[in-house]
Amino acid sequence: CWQLQWHSVWPNPVVAPWLATGGIGTRKEVNNPALLEFIRAWGQQSSGLQLCMSVCTGAVLLATAGVLDGLRATTNKIAFEWVKSARPAVRWEREARWVHDGNFVTASGVSAGMDAAVYVLKTLLGSDIASAAAKRNEYLPNIKADEDPFADSGFTPDV
Repeated sequence: CWQLQWHSVWPNPVVAPWLATGGIGTRKEVNNPALLEFIRAWGQQSSGLQLCMSVCTGAVLLATAGVLDGLRATTNKIAFEWVKSARPAVRWEREARWVHDGNFVTASGVSAGMDAAVYVLKTLLGSDIASAAAKRNEYLPNIKADEDPFADSGFTPDV
């Protein structure tokens, strides 16, 4: 997890949103007790955490630490079964670009993470800021969290 310092836009920079990134490194870090304890401590309601977002297999770190127990979440579809097996106490949703449950937003993959980031901006800071961020980055987000064509293993984008 990385703490984002949004001093210019976030109303309380002391308790800023957190981002758990995914990738091949999660396969090693899922067995890192110090990291998992750190995530566990920050994931508790008493920590003051207002939002934690994961992208791709970053969800396995949150799940293994136990902070997603009982919550709905998603992760990268290619690694879905591995992540799901790491913590069955999470209510894993395959057909979702991103899921927002409690203080956690989990995104299924890299582009879904960009979609989720726009959603988070809209939710926390309003449509104007989210739209401005999307425009500045020349990004057209998919704003429908529950429509994920990648949930079908036979799906291939038509490019």
